Amino acid sequence: MKTVGIIGGMGPEATLDLFYKIIKNTPAKKDQEHIHLIIDNYPQIPDRTQFILGKGENPLPYLLRSANLLENAGVDAICMPCNTAHFFVDDIRKKINVPFISIVESVLKDIKKNQRDAKRIGLLATEGTIAGKVYHRVFEKEGYTIIVPKVSVQKKLMDVIYSVKAGRAKEKVNLLQECIDNLSNEVDILIAACTEIPILIPYIKSSIPIIDATLSLAKSVVEFALSD
Repeated sequence: MKTVGIIGGMGPEATLDLFYKIIKNTPAKKDQEHIHLIIDNYPQIPDRTQFILGKGENPLPYLLRSANLLENAGVDAICMPCNTAHFFVDDIRKKINVPFISIVESVLKDIKKNQRDAKRIGLLATEGTIAGKVYHRVFEKEGYTIIVPKVSVQKKLMDVIYSVKAGRAKEKVNLLQECIDNLSNEVDILIAACTEIPILIPYIKSSIPIIDATLSLAKSVVEFALSD
């Protein structure tokens, strides 16, 4: 069994959600059959969206510090439960000597396997993920069309995201529902492409499928760790 390192803390609850979903998707019958994970919960990594929008400190040195820490601890691969931080994925891959398991590539694999007819994809993500073309760069090469919320809806979505980070998740369920309802008529499926959003998915009703990016990543981690 391989060991996987997690660059965590972006935010802590999203990291916990990934850990839980890895556990639930591992076919283990006893403790010893679960995956060896090393989690660096590092909430001091600067805000990714603020940097991409030109308003904050560059998080890349912090991401590389965490990646190097995990690699020195002996992991066989690295991942991170933060979609916006995947803006830096190429820079991270250049600086590490183990595979990097991408949340974006994991979602793409899931959609190709389970939602073959989907072409117009709604993105529930941070302003940084959208401005940085984190999903656009991967999905548009594969012939998908990415649809993003209107500016007014995106502002509400950011309110939801930062409320979850602040530990006030359930206060914003109705607001997230409003955002989803606004986008659903324009797309075939939705991606919960910020790792705070899947925490609220159990309380949401949707007329179309919602892809939980954190779950997609968890399944990729399990597949890698248990592979020969």
